[in-house]
Amino acid sequence: MANRTLAICRQAPYGSALAREGLEAVLAAAAMDQSPELLFVNDGVFQLLDGQEPAAIEQKSLQRNLQALPMFGVETLHVCKLSLSQRGIDPAQLQITGAEIVLVVDVGKFIAGFDIALNF
Repeated sequence: MANRTLAICRQAPYGSALAREGLEAVLAAAAMDQSPELLFVNDGVFQLLDGQEPAAIEQKSLQRNLQALPMFGVETLHVCKLSLSQRGIDPAQLQITGAEIVLVVDVGKFIAGFDIALNF
């Protein structure tokens, strides 16, 4: 039986390379017929907001990476409900074409269901 792998996206979309590297790692794994799952927590939930203008800070948008996820078979994005609430984000603001957003209430229990957890 294959190991269940979870990528935990904790970082804001810009300011460091971790957000982009995490999404690229998931896309690479999915391209090799792995089935990684994604969990967005803490400032990582900001990655899912539409209408970002990273060019103003000379950064590339993460939107292409996010929109590619369903094309590579990553069709469910798990999001910490508490992280959204603490940042004043309404779950309705999160929309990635082709992906289902699933809110997670008990993050610890959710993470415990995986064999491998990668933090980005």
